[in-house]
Amino acid sequence: ETYAKDMLHEVYEMNNDIVGFEGAFFFVAMDSYTANMACEFGYPAVAMPENDDLKKQVQSTKVFVSKLLVERGQSFLFYEMDVWFVRSPLRMLQQHMHEYDFLCSTHQWNPGELNIGFYAALANEGTVNYFEDSLNIIEENPLAHDQKIMHVVADDNTATLENRTLQDHNNCGWCGHENVSFPAIKATNPIRVGLLDPHVVVSSLYPVPTEGTVALHTLADMPLKGPFGKEMVAKELGVWYGWGKATSKAGYYHREGSYRRYLFLENAGTRGGQSFVQSKGYHDERAFRRQIAVLATLAKVTNRILVLPQVLSDYHAQPLWIYLDLESLEKLGIVYRETNFASNKKSWYSHTTPFASVTQMAIVESSNEVQLLTGNQTTASADRIPVSSFTTGDPLSAFFAVAISHPQVKDSEALFVNLDHFQGGHIGSVGVQKLHDKLAWCAWGIGHGKKYNDKSATHLGSTNHCYGSGNAV
Repeated sequence: ETYAKDMLHEVYEMNNDIVGFEGAFFFVAMDSYTANMACEFGYPAVAMPENDDLKKQVQSTKVFVSKLLVERGQSFLFYEMDVWFVRSPLRMLQQHMHEYDFLCSTHQWNPGELNIGFYAALANEGTVNYFEDSLNIIEENPLAHDQKIMHVVADDNTATLENRTLQDHNNCGWCGHENVSFPAIKATNPIRVGLLDPHVVVSSLYPVPTEGTVALHTLADMPLKGPFGKEMVAKELGVWYGWGKATSKAGYYHREGSYRRYLFLENAGTRGGQSFVQSKGYHDERAFRRQIAVLATLAKVTNRILVLPQVLSDYHAQPLWIYLDLESLEKLGIVYRETNFASNKKSWYSHTTPFASVTQMAIVESSNEVQLLTGNQTTASADRIPVSSFTTGDPLSAFFAVAISHPQVKDSEALFVNLDHFQGGHIGSVGVQKLHDKLAWCAWGIGHGKKYNDKSATHLGSTNHCYGSGNAV
């Protein structure tokens, strides 16, 4: 439910703000739940008849709706909901659509293969026939792959234009989940097919955007799989739009006033990161989990948004969601943001300033004090609070008490905490142990007998997570 709602807001606002089809955009809803939700928010939607076989319905629907549009003389741009735009495609379409009847994105790993997550079509007899031919083959072959069929039919159209010999597609193992056979398409009005550069609309399991990228399409290893991972990859790569920009003081990136309260991990030498490779806590999963439990508990009791730390391992820098089942955070009511959040200028206080005010906080072991250093755009101040001034004399309890009630900390937008002091030892106070026991973790990790996750921050995929399937330890 949350994902569906977020994506409806995300896509609608992104379309109006970036894509450039305001007033000429509509959703195609595959079920009544999504259709009703779109209508509830006032978003234009076409509701398709519900079908028990969602995969089959998805495969035919985009081709069916495309056919209806061109039959009615309507040229159009189609894109799936997991395509995120960094700039409008209008100029690109204006450059290319006088050359082609059908323009489609390709795969980052194969620039000769259609990816039908993004395509544009002119309305003419050729495109009517193209979508009709593709739809007929898909409906006659339930195990056919819609993308492969559209590719083959496009190839047949191109072969006709180029006067190449057409061959029937007998036992085409590439066309679906089993061999599919169908005759060659002898197009009477062959269309001009254009394939976009794979760096313009980047479609990949491991997308790599460049300066020339218009949109990014995050893929999974199977259709209709990995919505959480697709969303997180888009966020870490900085292409997630962040709905609420113009409609809310508490949007995803755009937040104002008391809604701008963030918590960051700032251990020695690893700002924004938790290291597995320092001498203290080297490859110690228990220490790592204790640190994350302290950090998550602090976010909860201070009502701050937790910006997920990086995990720094022997050879990689990785986001925490590769190791921690983030559904367990959500169930605890902890709001979080991606590791790359503070680097994304959409989240900044102003065009030049990430945060209006910042407090750094740590335990000074030599003097057994909680140390604070606070700065804003005009002033800076510091404070030291002896741990002994608290009745418990417990450093962790003292640390939490200062984070909750000290005026400098309460009023700061961003709180950076150094938790080195709590690498080991008892975490039973202030509810940390209770929260620790509710966190769920992925099967892989670092340490004896653990399968190692070798995915780095530069090689993220939508399936490199364990959302909803982690285990408490």
